[in-house]
Amino acid sequence: MTGSTQDAALLARAIRLALDNAAAGQLPFGALVVRDGAVLGTGVNTALRDRDPTAHAEVAAVRDACRAVGQVHVTGATIVSSCEPCAVCHSVAVTAGVTRILYAAPKEAVPDLGYPAPSDNAELLGRMQELLRSAAPDQLIHVPIEGAEEPFRRYVAGRA
Repeated sequence: MTGSTQDAALLARAIRLALDNAAAGQLPFGALVVRDGAVLGTGVNTALRDRDPTAHAEVAAVRDACRAVGQVHVTGATIVSSCEPCAVCHSVAVTAGVTRILYAAPKEAVPDLGYPAPSDNAELLGRMQELLRSAAPDQLIHVPIEGAEEPFRRYVAGRA
């Protein structure tokens, strides 16, 4: 597979994780950690189930990958995510040695999911994410792909 064909296949897999998670009543986010063409770890968002504000898909994928390789870092790896990572996830990626983050849906595409986060911090979190976007423009790569917004639709429809 060529890089772009492989990237599209990996993004489709991250979207599938997000769709399955939405179908399970969890927040619609999925991610993979990939290095040298091999998937080292996967993760989905379990913040609602676990009552854990850090249980995001990218964080879970990094944890899974680090366990798989037996180290506390995955230097040179890529995170492939169904959605643009938040400030927490981006920071975890950098801390773990991830060099590239591919994502399908930009944060602007995320509808109100009824997430029980304190609204007082929404503006600050948005500014933090913008800072990370500008600090690492070559690391954070949006790859438009068909179906990127479907996990959000499925999740919202399931809550109705």
